[in-house]
Amino acid sequence: MNQTLESSYTDAPSGPSTYSENVPRPPDTPPQTRSWWSRMWHNLGRDAILVLPGFFISLIGFIVLITMFSVSISTIVIWIGALLLPVTLYVATGFANLSRARARQWGAPIAEVVRRPRGRGISGWFGVMAEGRRWLDLLFEAVFALPIRLFTFSVVIPWFFGALGGMTYFFWGRFLPDDNTDLISFIAAWWNDTPVVALGFGAEATFQFIAGVILLVTFPFVLHAMARLEIAAITAGLAPGHDEVTAAGKARAGDFTGYAPDGTASATSSGSRAPGLPAANSFLTRAAGEGWFWLISIFVGVVLVAVGWPVTAALYESSTVIAMLVALGQSGALVLAVRRPVTAIIVGLVSAAAGIILTADSFGLVWPWTATSILSLLFLHLIIGLRHSWLHLVILWSLSTVLGALSLTMPHAGGLSGALANVITTVSLTAGISIVAVIGNLWIRGRTQLATERQLSAEELAKRQELEERNRIAQELHDVVAHSMSVISVQATTARYRLPELDTRSVEEFDSIAGSARQALNEMRGLLAILRGGRDADLAPQPMIDDIPDLVEATRGSGAEVELEFPAGPISLNPTTGLTAFRLVQEALSNSLRHAPGAPIRVSVRTDERQLWVGVVNGVPGSNQPDESLGLSDGGSGQSDGGHLGGGFGLKGMRERVEALDGTLHVGPTAEGGFEVLATLPAG
Repeated sequence: MNQTLESSYTDAPSGPSTYSENVPRPPDTPPQTRSWWSRMWHNLGRDAILVLPGFFISLIGFIVLITMFSVSISTIVIWIGALLLPVTLYVATGFANLSRARARQWGAPIAEVVRRPRGRGISGWFGVMAEGRRWLDLLFEAVFALPIRLFTFSVVIPWFFGALGGMTYFFWGRFLPDDNTDLISFIAAWWNDTPVVALGFGAEATFQFIAGVILLVTFPFVLHAMARLEIAAITAGLAPGHDEVTAAGKARAGDFTGYAPDGTASATSSGSRAPGLPAANSFLTRAAGEGWFWLISIFVGVVLVAVGWPVTAALYESSTVIAMLVALGQSGALVLAVRRPVTAIIVGLVSAAAGIILTADSFGLVWPWTATSILSLLFLHLIIGLRHSWLHLVILWSLSTVLGALSLTMPHAGGLSGALANVITTVSLTAGISIVAVIGNLWIRGRTQLATERQLSAEELAKRQELEERNRIAQELHDVVAHSMSVISVQATTARYRLPELDTRSVEEFDSIAGSARQALNEMRGLLAILRGGRDADLAPQPMIDDIPDLVEATRGSGAEVELEFPAGPISLNPTTGLTAFRLVQEALSNSLRHAPGAPIRVSVRTDERQLWVGVVNGVPGSNQPDESLGLSDGGSGQSDGGHLGGGFGLKGMRERVEALDGTLHVGPTAEGGFEVLATLPAG
């Protein structure tokens, strides 16, 4: 039996035993749960597989893609580049698909990209360049992947070898030069504010060992954090947009039919896409998401810090610490602009004002807006204009213009003409980039709205097609199955009148058959109403968990040996859980009677405030059918005397019902040779 499901039964309240000795029962095993600490160590392998090879893959991808793209652009005037550029895009897609596959293997729910079919001939070859998704793959793999993975690799490797080196310092530290000053000596001198005095090899080895142990213990957490960072970057840059995605679970299984995670048909699947709806390659629609804004803002921010900090400190002869704070403020405003425009405007303008004041003493240099300040201000206008309303953009541009005008009134070392030209240039550039951002925002919103409307139209078309198919199935059920059940009901009801020689036991058997047929007809009427989408479907009473004893009693009437463990008091459950529990028992009993005739059956229902446990276990069937059991497998590869009539769909239906409630289901043979169905459902 599955260990997890075995343990789930131990939390249920115990009750009096009513089981036969030949019916297998689950052993009482305490639940096995992992702590957060053990899970982190358990994830060590998958995190290492993600992070460590990523740097080398990105390094190869960077060299290959930059080289191919450069050659393509430089030779495009002689048409060689036009032929080589599609190859570059294909190679970039290959590296991007590898990154997606590695992220999915790690556990990230990143779906496959649905691409439109490529035409034949030269038009299909050049049509690749019109697919925005491939250009985004090239941008990510050629620009963003290597810095991110270089950072994660540079953190993980020194951390690990620092731990290893610290713990083994006692063996190799003796071979260091004699004039080497111990690290612990520096720390002790700094802590006590005394001259550096060597404390000896023993103190240094002890310190290094303790530091190595700390690094080793924290290594799984650092590695996991770096893996999370890489997954976040891959999700932001490579996860397909809402119009270019299949469900992640379907993508892993190789199913590209386009079903959503809830099991409903996706409007963007190939089978239900509306005519004229482009496949998943809209550059503008994808650009409306946050992923690329996060990547670009962080990338530009890091570059501006790396350039603006030393430039401001060295060329303008300002304080290094203040120059660092100004650069961090200007770059941080870009990151804040993705989600919080008001905060970004405040931080950006305050940092710009601090930079103006900090560089006021400069002579002969760009002032009041330095080159890095102008770049950060332009990117701030661009991100806010593309991401947020035009009102935020107008406020930002107006305040930055006022700030530039006020800076002209400040005393500064340079001339007024140069400062005035600088302010006019900055205001003009920000106004131009603002106009571009507003137009781009409107364009993106228009394309997004158009894609949404097309998606809704496709969904409506898919729903209509589904309703027509369900109506056809309902008609077939009504004309064939319902008619046959009605005939069975009538024949069983009138048997006592048509066959007066029947004994009392036979009459009772026919009455039982008639009752089962009438119940099946009632349930089929509700099923037909659901298939036809009728509003009266929910008005019919549905069986609940309290009906399980009656179901067991009816099964006993067929001659089966069924033991029942059921709570004596009332069971408080929501209707959906109660119906699911009843259907599970009903299907399991039906399978047991069909595939293991004559075998004893045990039905158990246990509950507490949080969970409901339902179990149906049948024993070993008769010796003439030693290998037959209750449900066999989902594939329906079963064996029975009459052939497998269910085709495995019963167990699939069980699993779908249980998973819809976020429960767990275990089906399989028991150690004694029988078969079991164990389900855990939320009680709330």
